[in-house]
Amino acid sequence: MPESRKIIVAKSAGFCWGVQRAFTKVLDVAVQNSNDLPVYTYGPLIHNPQAVQMLEQKGIGVIEEIPDRLDGTVAIRTHGIPPAERKRLEACGARICDATCPDVGIIQGTVRRHLRLGFFIIIIGHREHPEVKALLGFAEKRGACINSADEVAALPSDLGKVCVVSQSTQQREKFNSLVDLIRERYPDSVVFDTICRSTDMRQEEVRELAQEVDAMVVVGGRNSSNTNRLAEISKAMGTPTFLIETDDEISDSDFAGMNVVGVTAGASTPSWVIERVVERLKAI
Repeated sequence: MPESRKIIVAKSAGFCWGVQRAFTKVLDVAVQNSNDLPVYTYGPLIHNPQAVQMLEQKGIGVIEEIPDRLDGTVAIRTHGIPPAERKRLEACGARICDATCPDVGIIQGTVRRHLRLGFFIIIIGHREHPEVKALLGFAEKRGACINSADEVAALPSDLGKVCVVSQSTQQREKFNSLVDLIRERYPDSVVFDTICRSTDMRQEEVRELAQEVDAMVVVGGRNSSNTNRLAEISKAMGTPTFLIETDDEISDSDFAGMNVVGVTAGASTPSWVIERVVERLKAI
C-alpha cells in the first residue's frame, strides 16, 4: 500500500464487554458439558451471522421457539427475554445460562422497579428489536415503545407518572430529541439515560473518524441495531459509507481514488471478521 494511502481502524471496533462476556459464558458451558446434552441459544446469541455460525461449529444450536420439553442447556441472548418467556423456559426443564448483558439487566430492573411504583414506562427504541420486546415484557401492560415525534404525539395525555428508558443501542441524538418532546408532553416524567457506554463511545468515535477519512467501512450484521446506527451516523457526516458483513462484499471500484479509509464495527462483530476486512482493503 503506497505511503499516501492508509487505513484507520476505530479503537472501539468489535466486541463490547457484554458481548464478549456472553460469548465466553456460552462457550464455557459447551466445553464443560460433561453429560453430552445439547446446548442452545434462545434466538441468536448476538446479531452477527458469522459469530452465530462459529457457535454452531462448536455444537451450540439455536432454537426460535420454546418446546414443551427440552433436555439440555439454553442460553438467554444478550438482549434478554420477557419474564413470561423465561418462565416457559424454566417450565420446559432446560438448564438456563443467562447471558443477558448486565447493562440490559440494569434497564430491566429500572423498568420493573418503576412499574411497581405505579409508573407508565416509555421505551425509546425499535419495537421489533429483541431487547425492546423484553423490556415491554417487563413493563407488562403499562408500557409503550416510541421511535419518532409522531409516536410521542400519539401517546395518551393521561398516562399519570411516566418513566422513560432507552434501548441500550439507541442513537444519542434521537434519544435526546425524543426526550425533549416527552418532557414537553409529560413535564414530571422521570428519564433514565440507558444508552450503554460502549454505544456512546462508538458513536462519538465514528463522528470524529468520519471527518478524517475519504470513506468509511462499517462491519457487522445487517440485523445489528448498533451497527446500523454507526453507518447512519457516518452517512449523516457526508462520508461515503459502506455497511458490510464480510470482506467478500468489498469492491475495488468503490475505493478508487480514495487515500484514507476508516473502518469501524458493531459491538457484536468478531475480531477475525474485522481483520479480514482490513487485509482485503490493504490488498486493494
